[in-house]
Amino acid sequence: MSDAIPSHVGQLSPDGRWRWDGAAWQPVAAAASLALPAWASLRVRRTATWSTVGTVVLVGVLADQALRVGSFGLAASATFGVGAAGLVFAGSLKRFQSRLLVAIATVFAVWFSVRTSPWLLWPDVFACLALLGLAASFAMRGSIVELGAAELSARSIQAIVNIAAGAQFVLSPIIQARGRFKTIAPLVRGLAIALPIAALLAGLLASADPVFASFFSFNLDFGQLLIDVAFVVFGSLCAAGLLRVAASESIDRVDGPVWRLGATEALVVLLVLDAVFAAFAVAQLMAASGAGAGALRSAGITYSDYARSGFFQLLWVSGITLVVLVVFSRISRLTDHMSAFWFVILAETAVALTLMVVAVAFMRLSLYEEAYGFTMLRLYSHLFAAWIAVVFLLLAADFAHVWRQRRWFVGSIITTGAVLLLALNFVNPEAIVVGLNTSHAQSAHKIDAAYMSELSSDATPALLASRGQLDPSLRQDVDRVACVGKRSYAPSLAAFNWSEAQAAAARRASC
Repeated sequence: MSDAIPSHVGQLSPDGRWRWDGAAWQPVAAAASLALPAWASLRVRRTATWSTVGTVVLVGVLADQALRVGSFGLAASATFGVGAAGLVFAGSLKRFQSRLLVAIATVFAVWFSVRTSPWLLWPDVFACLALLGLAASFAMRGSIVELGAAELSARSIQAIVNIAAGAQFVLSPIIQARGRFKTIAPLVRGLAIALPIAALLAGLLASADPVFASFFSFNLDFGQLLIDVAFVVFGSLCAAGLLRVAASESIDRVDGPVWRLGATEALVVLLVLDAVFAAFAVAQLMAASGAGAGALRSAGITYSDYARSGFFQLLWVSGITLVVLVVFSRISRLTDHMSAFWFVILAETAVALTLMVVAVAFMRLSLYEEAYGFTMLRLYSHLFAAWIAVVFLLLAADFAHVWRQRRWFVGSIITTGAVLLLALNFVNPEAIVVGLNTSHAQSAHKIDAAYMSELSSDATPALLASRGQLDPSLRQDVDRVACVGKRSYAPSLAAFNWSEAQAAAARRASC
């Protein structure tokens, strides 16, 4: 620091590290302290290359083919497959975990050409995008085994910010190479002068000679051309954004907010939550023992109706409780041993009581299905109940400080969800619904053919195969539903889908 007397208040020292306040030199706050965190900035570790540009354009062209056919098929699988390969090579993904996530995303993309059920395909799209986003985000640092809720939020914000800036990123090689285009400037100027003249002469010659005019009879659909351009741009921007995420500044460990809720407030919340669930448990015991019959009569419902209702609300309660427990476990200040002990006790009690709520919802839904049959929504509600029960067990283990040196809970939720979705793709849930309704029809002697007609081609082979297990009076209803549709299948290569082909083959053989 210089000993020279400053000329005015606020003057900086020669090295810029000190400021005169009129009486003494004061340190200047580092500029870095004002900088945005890595997850909220647009800084990148490396710039785009021509391979980046090529990847983006190729993905855009394939996306156009996938979107213009209006259905999932080979083009959709190819779009995500090429995008995944481009992310590995053009995005320079070197880490094993990133490449593994890309490989899993590619497996999900294969099902775009195999299944037709929207109950599978849209979750598959989300899974592909989420896995590719995680792979890009983990390009330099991070692990799904160490992924906390705060870090997941930070990485999501970083992905959104970088995807929005994807166009600028992919255009940088073109902007940097603009000096090389000076050599072709005379050619461009010559074409600009020649084309209007050529157009005038060609127009005059075409009006004089119909054979010459036929050379220029192009059948262009400008509306479709604009749509294709929009699709290419959309696909290219998505790919550019993903590649920019892979090139963005790496994120270090992100902890939760500095602000913390007091231990007393957190314990009161959990105590009230446990009291509500305990009262619900008492209500279930009263209903099962007949002590609640008066309440049911005053509500105007029978016990049978009561047992077959309310399952969706119970599942919502389970999901909300999960969010509350996770949030309060992260934002509560449990500094002393006693408050931490009681928090764990009350949280584990809430988990146990919520599992009871999930079990009640599962049983009520089963009773409802015994009476009215199965739908995709009811099947998925069953699966959600089973999955959220597993999540609550994992949360209980997290509260018990199992593997406490790792932040594994969020990663375990992602992993179990991905495994469940992948298993559903393999087993074909619409075929399961057909099989369950066929078994139900054998005892109930009725089948909801109108609902069966709403299922996709994934269900058609199973539906036609089920006719032999049904009463003759019900087979006509199944024939009327399953035999409506194409019996020949010759789509474009971009639109080819295995389930559509199997459905057409089943109709040819059985209808």
